[in-house]
Amino acid sequence: MAKYVVTATSRTGQKVNALTGGPSDQKAIYSDKELRDFKAAAASDPRDLDVTVRPLD
Repeated sequence: MAKYVVTATSRTGQKVNALTGGPSDQKAIYSDKELRDFKAAAASDPRDLDVTVRPLD
């Protein structure tokens, strides 16, 4: 079961969602390690991503 839902939004309006071409996308995260890895990848992404994390209870 997912522990978090993350939303990544491009601050520069670049395409993030591969299906819709929109500037934001959501992803389910299943572990704390996956969350750390996602945040690290987003920090170095050239699309200048803003990431918000919503814990699931």
